[in-house]
Amino acid sequence: MKRSTAVTLAACLLFLLAACGPAPGSGAQDGQSAGTATAPAAAEPVEVIASVAASLTDAMMEIQPAFEAAHPTIKLRFNFGSSGALQQQIEQGAPADLFVSASPAPMADLVDKNLVDPAAVANLVTNEVVLVRGTSADDVVQTWDDLGSDQVTRIAMGDPAHVPAGQYGKAVLENLDLWEAVEPRLVLGEDVRQVLSFVESGEVQAGIVYSTDAAVSQKVVVLAEAPEGSHQPVVYPMAVLKESRHSAQARAFADYLRSPAGMAILLKYGFGQAN
Repeated sequence: MKRSTAVTLAACLLFLLAACGPAPGSGAQDGQSAGTATAPAAAEPVEVIASVAASLTDAMMEIQPAFEAAHPTIKLRFNFGSSGALQQQIEQGAPADLFVSASPAPMADLVDKNLVDPAAVANLVTNEVVLVRGTSADDVVQTWDDLGSDQVTRIAMGDPAHVPAGQYGKAVLENLDLWEAVEPRLVLGEDVRQVLSFVESGEVQAGIVYSTDAAVSQKVVVLAEAPEGSHQPVVYPMAVLKESRHSAQARAFADYLRSPAGMAILLKYGFGQAN
């Protein structure tokens, strides 16, 4: 074979090998083995925003990892606050998928404004109203009636304008004919957890909170429960909002809260199961 012919054949062979090789940017050029497919990227979890009454904070923080482990495609984000404030935020267009209120009234307002389907509302848990004082506070307050004493000058309670615990507290004080004497001495909190912090820090001599709030604090003493019939029952309704962007996922969370697993945690924190 002549040298020129051999060179020509070699050049053709090299051309054919290059044509059959990996294309630029292929896995082989990126250090991957030829023929190995790139795994598709995992989808980002869907974020569900839950606007929840502040008194449920501790229970929800424990429920979150359990729920997310059981539903890896869903990520929870909580917005805690007073039920009235959360209601107003939702009315003003704040993003939310699920609303859990500490009172039926804020939920009823959202139903009236066509933001919640009445058929979607379900009662989750119940609670109790109690009178507390700090462990380091003096013992001037021992009963509800003591709130009317001239020695008691600072009493913490949620703002009745938008905090359900404050509305229940006001009803108790009115029922006991103490409201007029106590009102000038009130230190109003933006939610029940702020009221609890006022009591814990000793800023006030007594406070009105839920029994579940008192149960998670080592710095308060429960003095008395609200007398039976002194206020409307404390019931927590919940519902998926009509404008929810992820209604199916929000319903999955609502179902989990009412499931045996979710309810076990809620009961652990002192809530009662609603009918």
